[in-house]
Amino acid sequence: MNVYDFDNTIYRGESTVDFFRFCLRKKPSMVRYLPSVFWQLLRYKCGVIPAERIIASGERVLRSFLTEIRDVNALVCEFWDRNEYKIKDSFRAMLQEDDLILSGSSEILLAEICRRLGVTHFLGTRVDLDACRVEFLCYHENKVKAFREHYPTETISCFYSDSIHDLPMMRLADAAYLVHGEHVTRWTESA
Repeated sequence: MNVYDFDNTIYRGESTVDFFRFCLRKKPSMVRYLPSVFWQLLRYKCGVIPAERIIASGERVLRSFLTEIRDVNALVCEFWDRNEYKIKDSFRAMLQEDDLILSGSSEILLAEICRRLGVTHFLGTRVDLDACRVEFLCYHENKVKAFREHYPTETISCFYSDSIHDLPMMRLADAAYLVHGEHVTRWTESA
């Protein structure tokens, strides 16, 4: 099985950030959340607050967002209609139906683009829209946890990612590759 990170690997950019910007254009009133979101992200990046605080902040924004947006699935489809072009052609050609996309992005975003790409297996951050709650953050070591939970006997032939943060997944693969823009290089432990 080949496993791919999504953002900045298959997709040019961060799909969650792009989706938020897309939603801002649809609902300009959401701009009121930007100061809080940026402040929390800055504090997280500086190591002042843990990921759990970011999740709690995100859940508050999600709750408000869902009161303004009635049909999230339609919005996601419209987002991908406008942003599917950001899928890198080289990866579009490589992807097979039985490959796995493993991402920190929400499964709500991944489901539609994976359907369009013909990939049936994907794991990402799980969000309960009814409860406005992040159930599982698929990030760093949690990617290994999600992979092992859903594919306990699978081996990874090749793993592709843009970030050394995916080191735990890289170590599981027979071969790992770092993606920088359109350039793909083989990663080795000594690299």
